[in-house]
Amino acid sequence: MVKKIILKAVVLLFIFMILLIGCVSDTSPLMKSGKIRNSDIKAKMSKYIDDYSPKDKFSGTVIVAKDNKIILDKGYGMADYNNEIMNKSKTVFDIASITKQFTATAILMLQEKNLLSIQDTVDKYIPNYPEGKKIKIYNLLSQTSGIIDYSQPSEKAKLTYTPLEIIELFKNEPRKFETGTKYEYSSSNYILLGYIIEKVSGMKYEQYLEKNIFKPLKLNNTGFLSNKMSIKNKAIGYALSGNPGKYIPASNEENSTLYSAGGIYSTVNDLYTWENELFEGKLISKESLDEMLTPLLNTYGYGYGLIISKNAMEDKMVWHNGTLSGYSSYIGKNINKDYVFIILSNKGSYNVVQMVSGLTDILEVEK
Repeated sequence: MVKKIILKAVVLLFIFMILLIGCVSDTSPLMKSGKIRNSDIKAKMSKYIDDYSPKDKFSGTVIVAKDNKIILDKGYGMADYNNEIMNKSKTVFDIASITKQFTATAILMLQEKNLLSIQDTVDKYIPNYPEGKKIKIYNLLSQTSGIIDYSQPSEKAKLTYTPLEIIELFKNEPRKFETGTKYEYSSSNYILLGYIIEKVSGMKYEQYLEKNIFKPLKLNNTGFLSNKMSIKNKAIGYALSGNPGKYIPASNEENSTLYSAGGIYSTVNDLYTWENELFEGKLISKESLDEMLTPLLNTYGYGYGLIISKNAMEDKMVWHNGTLSGYSSYIGKNINKDYVFIILSNKGSYNVVQMVSGLTDILEVEK
């Protein structure tokens, strides 16, 4: 009797083991297919980037992420063609006007500390600014001030400018329209914001961002172009030579007039950290972020240092791009589907904004 019971137990255990093995063998191909699928998306994206412009290959680094998971993190082309140094994830690039969202965030941080209000007028901080009583900080943030976009000085000009000297480049020019009535992109607005940050905080603009943004977020490969001695692993910027597809090292525009409108360098990894921490409320409150993402004149347009638009699928996109001699940059987030795209290129004429559309198409097909 005991033997029969033992035998039945052994048979039942054997059947259970067979069923368990069957279940594992059924699920393992799905697990494998999941891995294959992820690598397949990465391969398709990489091929798209390689094939985007066959006669003018992309050179730079790219991060694409979905739901806080990085799908693609890769370098393409050369950071330095003469020395055959390849672009990698930690390669440093000028990010140009992406700088503006750092400046806007710093202003909102100061507002949360009750050190300023975006309702303050410019004359409170620059008493002799022409018609400064009519221009509020939020007009500078939202590009609705009417202040003309200042021009970069010639290459023969000095490389070191104080903030007030940069402001003198446009201060006395007539406004293009009455404040608050229109939108027109102007880096001059963000030069003024950088100076206001200095006046309110009692620190240099660079020091304030370093202390309150770069160090807390551990953006160890992010800094200011005005401090060239500290830049390591930096890609050389290339510009078209006049012959199709032929590039030469770009002229040096890394003078201090870029300042709070375009003077930051960074990497795709640091910018990915920045994007996540900003949207997760690590720097400013949800109320401040909502304010940052709300254009003054239209539902879609320019927020504070960010462009708000819709893509072809009617998804809300929050993004900004930048261009300097030798460099192109893009950072953007699809709010509806939680896609993040960061593209940094050391080719100044490259259409990095258009590349995002193709990368989105691949994600949409594969999801």
